[in-house]
Amino acid sequence: MKNKGNVKNVLKKLYKLLDGKQKRNFIIIIIIMIVSAGLAQLTPKAIGWLTDDILVENQVDFIKVVPFLIFILVVNVVNEVIKILRRVMVEDTATRTEKKARGIVINSLLKAPLSYFRENMTGNIHGRLNRCLEGTVKLEKLLFMDFAPAIFNSIAAIITIFITLPISLALPMLLVIPIGIAIVFRQISTQKGIRVELLETKSAMDGTIVELLNGIEVIRITDSVDLETNRFNNKSEFLRKKEMKHHKQMAKYDCLKFINQAVFTVLIIGISTWLATKNIITVGNVLTAYLCFTQLTKPLEELHRIFDELSECTVLATDFFKMIELPNDFSYQKIDKTNLKQIEGKDIVEIKDLTFYYNENKEKIILDKFNLNIKEGMFLGIAGPSGCGKSSLIKAICKLEKGDGKIYIDGKDINYLTRKDISNIIALVPQSPFLIAGTIYENICYGIDKEVTMEEVEEATKKAYIYDYINNLPDKFNTVIAEGGNNLSGGQRQRIAIARIFLRKPKILILDEATSALDNTSERHIQLEIEKLQKENNITIISIAHRLTTLKNCDQIIVLNKGKIEQNGKYNELIEQDGIFSDMYYGKLK
Repeated sequence: MKNKGNVKNVLKKLYKLLDGKQKRNFIIIIIIMIVSAGLAQLTPKAIGWLTDDILVENQVDFIKVVPFLIFILVVNVVNEVIKILRRVMVEDTATRTEKKARGIVINSLLKAPLSYFRENMTGNIHGRLNRCLEGTVKLEKLLFMDFAPAIFNSIAAIITIFITLPISLALPMLLVIPIGIAIVFRQISTQKGIRVELLETKSAMDGTIVELLNGIEVIRITDSVDLETNRFNNKSEFLRKKEMKHHKQMAKYDCLKFINQAVFTVLIIGISTWLATKNIITVGNVLTAYLCFTQLTKPLEELHRIFDELSECTVLATDFFKMIELPNDFSYQKIDKTNLKQIEGKDIVEIKDLTFYYNENKEKIILDKFNLNIKEGMFLGIAGPSGCGKSSLIKAICKLEKGDGKIYIDGKDINYLTRKDISNIIALVPQSPFLIAGTIYENICYGIDKEVTMEEVEEATKKAYIYDYINNLPDKFNTVIAEGGNNLSGGQRQRIAIARIFLRKPKILILDEATSALDNTSERHIQLEIEKLQKENNITIISIAHRLTTLKNCDQIIVLNKGKIEQNGKYNELIEQDGIFSDMYYGKLK
């Protein structure tokens, strides 16, 4: 009952994916299937008429046969044409559904809580996404290309059998159906768990593949190719054994289905022939009975495949709908701004009693009752050992993660700021910039809402100290960057990301190890340009750096340790003081 309810639920959700035109098309498709099923029964009837009316005569005039042959040809051609029409309409609907479903699921994933991506491997998500999309679309095709036509053809064949043949022949003929269906359902019930298990195992292997490819440099450095190959081969062998167990069971049930159909085929031929010898039915009826029986058993031959694939596709579609029904991240939740008030006279960033932890491990407090005020136009540096809470603080300020306490950005409670509001105020340049597989121009302008001229882009790249490199490329700004910027060095990727900020000119600029991959000369040049941009536009800069010289010109530096501010002051002051900053400066602390 639970499975039936799940199938019904999935079909309802699938139906909701369709627009009005697609729903109307399915009504036409159903009509086409009914007509096609009726036409399919005319050929057995025509052959029966031909046999009874002409071929049983002693003198056969071929001219009398021609109309029957033309009739059979026309019926089959017309049937095939409407089948093609049905297929085109189903494929058109399926491609539209896939396009819509792909957009919905990508939107859902992009708005999902970040905890979802910490709990699931990227490769696993990617593999599941592809299989779920494929399974959801395949479910739609199966229903209208295989399942529904098989049902309509079987019903039409049963009607023809009862109209044409006596009950004494029709009833034994129909016994093949319950026996065949019983075998099919037994096959499905014993194999369902295995198919789901295979899907989960394959998803896990997708995750392993992505894991290996992401770590390919380390694998080569440690010369662990053989180790990883053996590990992967062991997983592959585990999967192969499961698949072979499944295939053996499938072969057994296929054999039972064949025996069932073979026994009834012989039985029907025997009974119909005996009835013909007693003049109860005609010779033509014998042929019609056999041809109708084959039309009845043909869907049975495919019924297991159809049900099996429907079962598998339902599992995939269920997973797909789970993915599109993921809750939105807290930062995408609808905000009622009616009670929002501007806080006059407050700093551009104000943090009060912020307690931060990740939901997966609530006992590990990263920031504990943290307080910080950042004045507008200030250049604030943040330093501290690894794990002290620097990145967590930035995530809280950018509304990427939720903390307990109060955060005010530009005089507004962050809880009342939408993602668009945040993006209009804050620009973040992370240590590993996000680059798309597109041109250099597209990457520099990524996320910029306003129109920018080529002159502005060129000026931004000059300030980011990457113009000469781009200008010397054959395609210049039209040069295509590979996925993740893999055809660029780490420094080049960072400089492209930095070029974006000279176009955006945000109120708050956050640099999270943004120049860590640059040489000292490039870093000094870019730092001067950023400081000039800051003064010209009164930009507030928050800079995290392990290379402490990056923070040399900061108005103030705070030093974090175990989620608390342990030191604060200017660069030279902190070097002279005993503490974490001087220990990091002199190499005593990493």
